[in-house]
Amino acid sequence: DRTLILVDRSASMLDDTIVNIIRRRNMSDQDKLRAVKWRQVVASVDWLTSQFKPGSKFQIYMFNNVTEPVIRGTEGVWLTAGDGVQLNEAVRVLRRTVPKNGTNLHSAFDVVKSLSPRPDNIILLVDGMPTMQAATTDRDVVGPNERLNLFSSAARQLPSGILVNIMLFPMEGDYAAPIEFWKLAYRTRGSFMSI
Repeated sequence: DRTLILVDRSASMLDDTIVNIIRRRNMSDQDKLRAVKWRQVVASVDWLTSQFKPGSKFQIYMFNNVTEPVIRGTEGVWLTAGDGVQLNEAVRVLRRTVPKNGTNLHSAFDVVKSLSPRPDNIILLVDGMPTMQAATTDRDVVGPNERLNLFSSAARQLPSGILVNIMLFPMEGDYAAPIEFWKLAYRTRGSFMSI
């Protein structure tokens, strides 16, 4: 009845390989918006929103180092799926959003607690383990063990009883991501799909 979509819009959503992420990160915003991986994410959100039952509620937030609703001014508010204008606006905004910065999963999961009533279904579109726990960091490099600890800490703050369905857009070298996201989906009785 209440679906929360969380969309990772960090710089790693620009490509599957670290070298190409760095290359694209230095390109123009128009080139970044044409990144195949980001276009797949936006198309996935477009398809997901077309599957909402009329009368159900939804909300879409995007996150990188900070988290914000895709439709400005709707913080903490459930939107009605029957309103095609809001659904179209959400997808339009995502199409114009440039992926950048790090991945703060803590911030994304904080949104769950801010919604009342809480969602009964979360759909998380993400490409790898988090790289930060706050809006800013002084770290240039975050190792695999630290990323795993950031993920575990973020996952522990999720309220129980909410299905977490995950669409993973995998990134090279992030070996822990598929198994950890699969375990999160399994533990919450959600589903896991690797794109």
